[in-house]
Amino acid sequence: MAPPPAPDDVVASAGPGGPGVGRTIVELAQSARTAGRAAVTSGRWLADTVVELAPRVPVRDAATLAAHHDGATDGALAKALVRSAARVSAGIGAATGTAIAAQQLSVAMVVLVPFELAAETALAVLTELKLIAELHEVAGRRVTTRSALLVWASGHALPPSAGEEADDGPALGPAARRQLVAQLRARYARNLATLGPLLTGAAAAGLLNRRATVALGNAVARDLGLRRAWGGGGR
Repeated sequence: MAPPPAPDDVVASAGPGGPGVGRTIVELAQSARTAGRAAVTSGRWLADTVVELAPRVPVRDAATLAAHHDGATDGALAKALVRSAARVSAGIGAATGTAIAAQQLSVAMVVLVPFELAAETALAVLTELKLIAELHEVAGRRVTTRSALLVWASGHALPPSAGEEADDGPALGPAARRQLVAQLRARYARNLATLGPLLTGAAAAGLLNRRATVALGNAVARDLGLRRAWGGGGR
């Protein structure tokens, strides 16, 4: 597999229409194209890419997060993080539709060779891994890359009994990797909404990404006891 791009700046600062998103989608799509259609549709490229890039996603500690969100803490800070991640995730979906349109790819061609959709999925998942790690930071619990991957695949926060582990890399056991691949394939399949007429498809993909990120963030925040301070819905 060709070396994928570093996600640091994109995941950290991308918003709807952010300048680095389209470029990263194109670069990730090229990596997927090099790996081949079978690797993409099986979920193998998605798993390999997410596992490789996840340790390079910057995670802020609670003090830095509070400083970036007007001194918010606990539930208020968690709510702000979920909203911010949802905006980034939606922007990734919209940028994918724009990237497809810019390359003048027909819907039939993208269905046959869905590399841009794989890139969108990988980048949205990296955004959600960052959210998972930072929600745990707000709750006073640090997670490793491996733990964040397990949380993403399960949809639930790390149990307190898990404790902290040495971050010696995102190695996953066979069962955990199968679960990750299955969830990534499911997410990728949902992102096929991008294949609508390109402008409406981009909007639909952005909405799907936003909903998935909010649902995951809400679930993790609830497990961590952070939603009690929200006083209502998490959107």
